[in-house]
Order: sequence, then C-alpha cells, then structure tokens
Amino acid sequence: MTRAAERALASVVTVIAELPPSVDSSGVRSEQTNAGTGIVLGEDGLILTNFHVISGAARVRVILPTGESRDATFVADDSPFQDMALLSIPAGGLKAAVLGSSAALRSGEPVIAVASGVNSVQNQVKGGVVSATKVELVRPGLILNGMIQTDAAVNHGDSGGALVNANGEVVGVLTTIVRQQPSGDIVEGVALCHAIDDLKPIIDAVRSSGSNPRPRLGIERFGTQHRLLSAAEAAQLRLQPSGGIVVTRVDPGSPAEAAGIRTGDIVVGVGNSRLSQAEPFVNLLAAVGSNEVRLAVVRDGVARPLAVTPRPVRRS
Repeated sequence: MTRAAERALASVVTVIAELPPSVDSSGVRSEQTNAGTGIVLGEDGLILTNFHVISGAARVRVILPTGESRDATFVADDSPFQDMALLSIPAGGLKAAVLGSSAALRSGEPVIAVASGVNSVQNQVKGGVVSATKVELVRPGLILNGMIQTDAAVNHGDSGGALVNANGEVVGVLTTIVRQQPSGDIVEGVALCHAIDDLKPIIDAVRSSGSNPRPRLGIERFGTQHRLLSAAEAAQLRLQPSGGIVVTRVDPGSPAEAAGIRTGDIVVGVGNSRLSQAEPFVNLLAAVGSNEVRLAVVRDGVARPLAVTPRPVRRS
C-alpha cells in the first residue's frame, strides 16, 4: 500500500472554488470558497473532481502537489446524474493518474483514500477497505447507484479525491460521507465513492468531443432548476408528497423551454412512470435517453401532458 500511495500522490491536486461574495443585511461583504480535491487525468491538464466542489464558482484554482497554483477552466459535468466535473489547467509538469477497474472490487479489499489534507494543501493518505459495492445513495430527487462504500477516513475537503487499490490505480472518486441515518442514529466509517467504471464513458466522450453527450431537459438540476413538491402543496393538489417536483428555472434554449414547460409547473410523471421515492425524477430522465417522452405536468391545478425530447446541452 505504500507503493500504491507513492504511485497516486503525485496525481492528486487541491481544488479551490471561489464563490461570488456574499453581502449580509448590514452590507458587509465576505468572500466564500469551497475546498476539494481533484485527480489529474492527463498531462494535457484534464482534471476530474466532484461537481459539488465547483458548483456556482466564479473562479476555480488547482494547486499542484508542488504548491504551484494554476487557474482552471470548466470543461464539462454530469450532474445531477453523477456528481462529477471535468476541469482543464495549463499543461506541463503533470503526472496522470492510472485508472483501474472498479468492476472487480470485493468487500474487504484494502484501499486508500488520497486527497487534500485537513487545513492544508499537502496530500494525505488514509487506509481502509471496501465495505460494500453497488450501494445506493439517496439524494433529494435522485438515487445515485453503483457507489463504492469504504471505511477509510474521508473528511471535508476530500471530495473529488482518489480511492486507490493496492496497485496504485484509481478505482473510485471520493464523493460523500454518511454521518447519520434517517432515523437520526449516528454512523461512522461510511464514505461513498463513484465507481470509476461509471465515470469513464463520460471522460472518454469529453476527451473525444469536448462536451458531455448525455441528453438533458434543462430542468433536471435539483436546487437550481427544480425542488421537491412539499407535503402542503401535495395535499392541496391531492398528490403524493414524494410524487412531484416543482420547476424553479427553465434553461433558455433548452428542450424544456421548447416544449413549453414553465416556472411553477409541477412534474408528476415521466412517460408511463409516476414520480416516487423509489423512482425519482432524475433517475427516470436518465432512463429516457434521447427519446421523446411525455411529462405529466400539473399547471394551475390542471393536468396536462407535454412532449419533450432531451438533447445534449453544452454549458459555457
């Protein structure tokens, strides 16, 4: 594992996302930053990280293991379907990580988490095992499937770091920590990672075309484009509490706008499926692909079907 760490350390970087400044009620302006980790994918400067690390950033910097800082530009992401983003930094003096395969991982297999250090940009290594594979992570409005669970000590700032096997190959991307069960019980030693095999198709597609080919609607991002239907709203409309999403923003020029979807619309079905906790909105969209689909929409209390065809959308 020492040799595995040595192989991976030089390919892990710190990602600093500078957010737009906030202004409080008294007019005081304060700077905000997110700190995370990234993985060097190539000597050309392609960097893999989590989307939540750089989401909303006005500027992103990547700090190399040598301490050198380089400005990064956004290339592509796969959020919300997968919590991943690709950045680009100037080439030169970079060591690409070796990507392994996550398909053969077994419970009990030793792994290490390589990520930015706590309160420093010096990379750190933490050991553990594969606790489980193909784990489901439930998030608002979607379920992330195929996650790798490890008991390696993952902390704030490690997001986007590398889960590395005994050969020094990256087999997963550190994504989130679970500290509490829905019941309120505290849990420890539960970190979840995206399996690298699930991310490779997006990485390869972006390398060849410069953008993510995944079809989108333009309303799929939770928090910025839609929110969950509240229990009070559901009761008023006689809908299931977990059975709908409310559109809060429609991307200009998107398939959703072309189909006539408006802010305030409530989507309760995708194709022949009704939204539920077991079949969230984003998961149903992912299954549609680029095929035309009818969304069951409630507007001003009246149900109406709207046909929409997802297509890839290049983000600037």
